Amino acid sequence: MELYISPKQYVTGYDNILELGKYLKQYGENVLFLIDNNLLDKFGDKINDIKKEYRLNIDFDIFTGECSYDEIERVKDNIINKKIDIIVGFGGGKIIDTAKGASFLAKIPVAAVPTIAATCAAWSSHSAVYTSNGISYEYFSIYKNPELLFIDKKIILEAPIRYIKSGILDTLAKWIETDAYTNQIKNRSITLETAIFLAKKSYDDIFKYGKKAIEDIKKGEYTDIVDKIVEHIFLTAGLVGGIGGAACRAVASHAVNNGFTVLTSRYKNSLHGEVVAFGNIVQLILDNKDEDEIKKLIKLYKEIEAPCGLEELGYGNLTEDELEKIINKSLYKGDTIWNLPYVVSYDMLYNSIKKADLLCKSI
Repeated sequence: MELYISPKQYVTGYDNILELGKYLKQYGENVLFLIDNNLLDKFGDKINDIKKEYRLNIDFDIFTGECSYDEIERVKDNIINKKIDIIVGFGGGKIIDTAKGASFLAKIPVAAVPTIAATCAAWSSHSAVYTSNGISYEYFSIYKNPELLFIDKKIILEAPIRYIKSGILDTLAKWIETDAYTNQIKNRSITLETAIFLAKKSYDDIFKYGKKAIEDIKKGEYTDIVDKIVEHIFLTAGLVGGIGGAACRAVASHAVNNGFTVLTSRYKNSLHGEVVAFGNIVQLILDNKDEDEIKKLIKLYKEIEAPCGLEELGYGNLTEDELEKIINKSLYKGDTIWNLPYVVSYDMLYNSIKKADLLCKSI
């Protein structure tokens, strides 16, 4: 067994972004920030202050929008040509996943600096790779976690609230998918039992504190409850995959999300966690879970004002042809739905998607 459990350094604070330079300096003076134009406009002055304070040579690489192999290769070439010591993925999951992939190919360290709490990409040892036009392609293992995960919680708090809602929804999948896979395993190792415990802990805490956390964020308050939820999104979700390994990763919830990416023009308006959340309901239906359990999950979505059902997600007028494309992509032989201990047929998935949508509308 080989596990990639955590970043080498995990640094959090509030309004601590200027301290980032101290940690980057450990790896050298030549630093490349992978960043998009909007974030560069917003944080460029702060990054320039880091440069001056710690005497770093900082260059910028503007992210083109998709974590594709072409983009990973492009960034890798830039790293090599500029003799970069460490790359910083500064932004959301796709920027960070691209930085991770490029760092692996260029054989240099990577720092993940998330500006939103929407996924656990900043923690994990793999990158979710897409085609250049945004269709889910595969997961690319980089065989290590980032050398540095640096979180400024003030930045997380000030991001649009939709992102942390998406992170909550994505984190719920850790338990739903872990439970779906590990139910079959009778002889569980201590590492697997630990991962299962953490997945259930994050799930229970989101039900207990999720609504209050959203209320606090709306008031602009970074409370202990908000901190608990943010750490579940990054740390707990990341540890579940790291400690649990293949047994605690994606199954149907994420495969359904991947299926929706074939509708590229519509998916661009979606967030990963929002579509995974719909996949969570589909997963519970496939697992023949009690309807009360499913309705409890849907009520949580409503309580935090997250989208639920195809119409709220922006897919309300799906044609049968579009639904067929989604299902066929979800059932693609290389996708995560094949990690389940049972085979999901086309009709099973079709009926589960239809039922999930009806349940969302009924509550």
